Amino acid sequence: MKTVHSLSTSPASSSSSSSSASKRSWNKNNNRNNKVRIELFFSSEDELRQRISFLRSKGISSFNLVNKSNKDETLKHAQIIEDEFLLPSSESSDKDCHGRGSGNDGDVVDDDSGVSICAHYSIKYHKSRKLDGAFQNLQDFVERMEKQQQQKGSSSSSSSSITSSAAKTSKNNELLLITGSGPKGKLDSLSALQRLQKKSNIDNTVSSSSSFNNSIIKVGVAFNPFFPKDEEYIREKERLLAKLNTGQVDKIYIQFGTDLERLSSALQFLTELKSKQQHQTTSTTHSTTATTTATTTPSSSSSCCTPTIPKFEICGSIFLPTKKLIAQQKFRPWNGVFLSAEFLSSTTCAARSIVLQMMRMYNKFGCEILIEAPGVRNEKDWMIVESLVTESRDDVDESVVPKNNIGRMMQIKAETLDNCSSHQDEKGGDSSVKRRKANPTSTDKPINVGASVVATTTNNNNNFPPSSILPIRTLQKTAIVLFHSHDVRLHGNVALQLASHHKHVIPVFLWSKAEQGRWGVTGCLEVILKDALRHLATKLERHDLKLICREGTDSSHMLRQICEEYGDDGDDGIGVVYWNKEHTAESRIREERYRATLTDMDVNFVESQSSLLYDPMDVSLSGGFRGGHWGTLMPFLKGCKKQCGEPRVPISRADTFSMLERMVGPTDEENNSNNWLASIPIYELDMAVIRGKDKWDASILERFRMSEEDALKDMDQFFSFQKEKGKCGGFAKYEQERSRADMEGSTSKLSAHLRIGTLSPNELYYRTEGMSLVGLESKTFSRRLFWRDLAYFHLHSFPEMRDKSIRLHYEDTKWCSKEEEEERYNAWRTGRTGFPLVDAGMRELYATGWMTQSIRMVVASFLVEYLRVNWVKGCEWFHYTLVDADSAINPMMWQNAGRSGIDQWNFILSPVAASQDATGEYTRKWVPELSKLPNSVLHEPWKAPAQVLRNAGVVLGENYPTRIVFDIKAERVKSAEAVLEMRRQNQQFNTDRGYDLIRLSGGEQTVVFTKKEFRIDQQGRVMKDVPRNKSSQGKSSSGGRGRRGKAAQKKILRQKAAAKS
Repeated sequence: MKTVHSLSTSPASSSSSSSSASKRSWNKNNNRNNKVRIELFFSSEDELRQRISFLRSKGISSFNLVNKSNKDETLKHAQIIEDEFLLPSSESSDKDCHGRGSGNDGDVVDDDSGVSICAHYSIKYHKSRKLDGAFQNLQDFVERMEKQQQQKGSSSSSSSSITSSAAKTSKNNELLLITGSGPKGKLDSLSALQRLQKKSNIDNTVSSSSSFNNSIIKVGVAFNPFFPKDEEYIREKERLLAKLNTGQVDKIYIQFGTDLERLSSALQFLTELKSKQQHQTTSTTHSTTATTTATTTPSSSSSCCTPTIPKFEICGSIFLPTKKLIAQQKFRPWNGVFLSAEFLSSTTCAARSIVLQMMRMYNKFGCEILIEAPGVRNEKDWMIVESLVTESRDDVDESVVPKNNIGRMMQIKAETLDNCSSHQDEKGGDSSVKRRKANPTSTDKPINVGASVVATTTNNNNNFPPSSILPIRTLQKTAIVLFHSHDVRLHGNVALQLASHHKHVIPVFLWSKAEQGRWGVTGCLEVILKDALRHLATKLERHDLKLICREGTDSSHMLRQICEEYGDDGDDGIGVVYWNKEHTAESRIREERYRATLTDMDVNFVESQSSLLYDPMDVSLSGGFRGGHWGTLMPFLKGCKKQCGEPRVPISRADTFSMLERMVGPTDEENNSNNWLASIPIYELDMAVIRGKDKWDASILERFRMSEEDALKDMDQFFSFQKEKGKCGGFAKYEQERSRADMEGSTSKLSAHLRIGTLSPNELYYRTEGMSLVGLESKTFSRRLFWRDLAYFHLHSFPEMRDKSIRLHYEDTKWCSKEEEEERYNAWRTGRTGFPLVDAGMRELYATGWMTQSIRMVVASFLVEYLRVNWVKGCEWFHYTLVDADSAINPMMWQNAGRSGIDQWNFILSPVAASQDATGEYTRKWVPELSKLPNSVLHEPWKAPAQVLRNAGVVLGENYPTRIVFDIKAERVKSAEAVLEMRRQNQQFNTDRGYDLIRLSGGEQTVVFTKKEFRIDQQGRVMKDVPRNKSSQGKSSSGGRGRRGKAAQKKILRQKAAAKS
């Protein structure tokens, strides 16, 4: 490992002494780990000299010179740097970049390193029209670089202490060979290395430990592991291997990116390569020795020319997380630099946290660190460097202790804060977002049964302390964290965050098919859950953790077995079990069994909330009309924020990565080995087992990749917005185009990730809120998350709502006959109703497990209003076939479609108007037999002239079905009359204004919105408009929808004003 160039100090003044002392401290600390290199960006040679003088005064002696144009004089600039290091530091430009003296005494202390300069060589800027001119330019550059170093070495033959230091400059100098962005010529970095290898082989001068014919110049190549697409990353790794196999590469420069998981994977990949290289070198040495001993015959030239991977070093790039750089990258991102939205947030807090974790990883893997351009220009930049290096080194000091012993030595060591609090508002988020009172807690009520205590734990944004109800000694015991079907993720998982404070952590997934019942995980949901579990297990393995999977009929019995297997109630037993609540009727039964089991075993447990913005048990709504009817969106939204504050702010992804790096699985400390419990492989779980030839899960898995990384990519794509480049994701179009099924990207398609939990709703909420900063309307999409919570509030209030009407008297509604129901339901389910838009939606659903919300509403309205089939049938089919099947959201929609829910649909969606498919592309895709019909009759083929049908190859009743019902208006009349008749028979649930009454769980009655055409008086007659008197407003018997928009209200005011005039 290299050491930085050390400079002695002058006792001339206390200020210079202090400066030098600081520098000596920097040198000492920096040498403990890895050298820091600085990439130089300057506009003149004078500025370069000043920059070198400044950085030299800080103990920096490793530099990279960028090549940004064909006019760059890289070698000349390298000479200037070396000349500056030949001078006594008092003469080296004499002043730093601010015009201050360097404060050194002028003597260069000899060491074993000297100045190191890496000259970038971009093939893009060294093209030539001559035959093979580009390669010749490269060779000429290398020869000039070597010659320059040889001259330097020759001139250092005197005994001067200064020149003796200069003699060492040559051995550290490097060439970074890059292709450059944009259109590629015939020569790129890989082909150039292959040409150099071929030339070396011809000259028979290949060396296994150096390149360019035993050149004194080290050769580096760039490696970018941050390509967002897996196939691009695989291609990049293949190119790197090809470069290494030329035998010409001495160093790998990892480009900058912000995906910490990908960086960790890349470093593991490079470490494995180095390990193979070392094994290869050892094997070659042994083989050569044996051959020499056995015979004196020279080895063949072919063996001499066999390419081997040489020893190589690794240098990782970082950006200084300054506001200016972040702003520049947001406005004009560099090609090939992949930065997350978290890194590009308006404050530097998240960016700094990411960079800090990167530096810790580079230290862990023994890499140099390159601070990329614009590099370090002044004292302010230097202060950032010092603080980052210090904090990253503190983490390394701790890692000197074996990972298995971290839990023993910690008594809840606080996470090092990144001094970002001053940049955040009271939400812990972006200070530029609207300032509102945030909920600083996780809104959970963790319960410690062993101690018989109930308390609330906090989960602050940066250090998420452990549960306040647990004694410190409990944290020295092993914790189990349970994963279920709503929280299959590591980031933003509150239960995991709380469990991470324990000495050891065991991630567990318990699967019981018997416990799923009618409304649990079934059908398509099993497919994506199994895929999500595979990705979860893989991600845990990257952090030396393991997902323990068990299968049985009773999950509480499986939990008991795990606790007993791990150990008794002594020091080695299970201390606490953590889980996130799922808020369903089935999960409440399961969780109650968990509590009983753990109480019996005297094991503590902590329940958290991580799948919703709010815990529905923490929200209460008063009956009556209060800015909206009971249980509708606006009263619920206001109630949540008034009673619970803003949603919990999730921790940063960098903090999650740091948390996972610190977590330790169960360990046999005597043998210093892992002690994981037995686990069933995920692929052996009785989940999504597809039998027969029809592998219907394939198309679902192709469309929905259920990993946290894919969830983040999908979210980033949806929110992508570069106004100046005319590029934007679906969010920018959502307000106007969310109902369009024929437009790709009109919706987010994040619902499956939210359902399984590969994406945190809190992260999505604050990402949505932040979009207002770029002038985009976010109200509608933001409210979708509150609709999710509202559905669970309904399910909490009405546990039987999945198959029983919330308005109980609507159970008496008359539907079509049993014979009609079977025929109509089957035609609807299979997409053969004869109504093209409906059929397109149902076919897409069966093939992919998904369709847009607008199409869901079309097919639901068609089944209930026109086919007159009970809504429960549709709800069951959706639950089986949807990848985002949610046993609260799905029934809420179907209840409202079936008129029995809290918020009856105040509209009917036509199956033929087809505003959701204005271009017809959606229908043509999923009903290809009609693809040749013109738009005018595409959604009503029965109206097409015979000649048009013939030309399109359509024969109704043969290759496309005739309509399942011919008179949809008559069917609609029957449907409405059935509701009116039911209401006439249940006048006890009717107010004097014609609105329905329902009974809440506490026994209180409240009025709910009732569609105008269903409002009847006490004699059963349909009511006309009833003026709303002031005295009735706010009372439970009052009517009114309370949903008029501002535009409508203004219109009414204008009409009143006109009438008065």
